[in-house]
Amino acid sequence: MTDEDQKANIAAALEHGVDVEGRRIFLQGDVESDSIALAVRGLYLLADQSDEPIDLFVASYGGDIDEAFQLHDVTRTIRVPVRTTALGVCMSAAPFLVACGQKGHRYAAENTQFMMHTASLELDGQLGHASLELEHTRKRCERMDRLLAKYTKKDYRFWAKFTKSSRDHYFGAEEALEWGIIDQIWSEKD
Repeated sequence: MTDEDQKANIAAALEHGVDVEGRRIFLQGDVESDSIALAVRGLYLLADQSDEPIDLFVASYGGDIDEAFQLHDVTRTIRVPVRTTALGVCMSAAPFLVACGQKGHRYAAENTQFMMHTASLELDGQLGHASLELEHTRKRCERMDRLLAKYTKKDYRFWAKFTKSSRDHYFGAEEALEWGIIDQIWSEKD
């Protein structure tokens, strides 16, 4: 491969949120099928290249809980450690993705704004299926709460109060550290 081909490959990967040389993946924007598919492909690509840790940077207002579980499952099952960092905004399903990173290597920038809330439903006029969708969503929220309890310093009931509430709960990096979503706050350089 020529230098020009290599530069083109690096540029293409970076355009899709994967820094191959730096072993970094950037999940920015919504947690939805396209962004998660890119992150999953990036994790497998980098895991196949080396056993060195992969850094997953999350800046997201959240999104689909099922897509979050997809990235969670890959993060927790590939043989390579995945270190996570929240940057700017880490809301809805995104705190869950940061919490599932390698223990001791979960970070947030000091001004990151976190938010958790109950999942919402989009029924698309399928009222006959509303009770099934509601039950599915309730079970997915309970599963996420149980996993958050496993990865953090708080129990299931603590997390359930967020996912069963009708309002959004905002908090900063300090609370994320206290509750065990992250292990360290990144602060300004001296």
